[in-house]
Amino acid sequence: MNLFRQLSIASLLLVSTVAASAQSLSTDAFEQQVKQTPAAQLLDVRTPGEFGGGHLPGAKNLDFRDSAFAQNLAGLDKTKPVYVYCLSGGRSAGAAKLMREQGFTSVYELEGGYLKWTTKMKPLEGVKAQSSAKAVTPAQLQALATGNRLVLVDFYAPWCAPCQKMMPIIDQLQTQYAGKVLIVKADADASKALMQTYQVDEIPTLLFLKQGKLAERLIGLQTAAYLNELFDKNL
Repeated sequence: MNLFRQLSIASLLLVSTVAASAQSLSTDAFEQQVKQTPAAQLLDVRTPGEFGGGHLPGAKNLDFRDSAFAQNLAGLDKTKPVYVYCLSGGRSAGAAKLMREQGFTSVYELEGGYLKWTTKMKPLEGVKAQSSAKAVTPAQLQALATGNRLVLVDFYAPWCAPCQKMMPIIDQLQTQYAGKVLIVKADADASKALMQTYQVDEIPTLLFLKQGKLAERLIGLQTAAYLNELFDKNL
């Protein structure tokens, strides 16, 4: 009986150790741990094309879909923590599983991947600046809200995938509700003062202003059906 208990306890400890060595961290926790871990190995397992369009500062790129990925992991230190991410979490989960099988002691995954990181406005490297982007200032928005009964402000960025996915919806609404609802597109990189004024720290974010006052705040990807309903009930 004692031997059985000892084996059971040992098994539980082993499972706990494995679970602890591979954790999925929120964006803030991931960022904090990377900063606080001098020996951190930051790994981007997206394709070179994706990596070239922007990545986390200091990240190393190893394409998970490359047939040589398993062999390329030999260039990493198995005894030091590895922080891994992909676009949304699928490839990084596969990479983390493979690394555990190869004997990596501590593997941490970025929950939500690069998409979630960018929507939280976290630091990036390799993103080309959009020199044509113009800022929307708090004073400008106030003037627009004064002259228009209904205003929708769309905070977006060219590098934000959810923002770009929603852009056709915003464009369609702009045409559909012309003269009824003013739609203002605010580039997040250029309109920092406006974001600070309205405490926007994640994109895409939509602010719906009615008679100059904030009536609704929408965070994340929105559907055309929901926005149509929002507009129609306020007209």
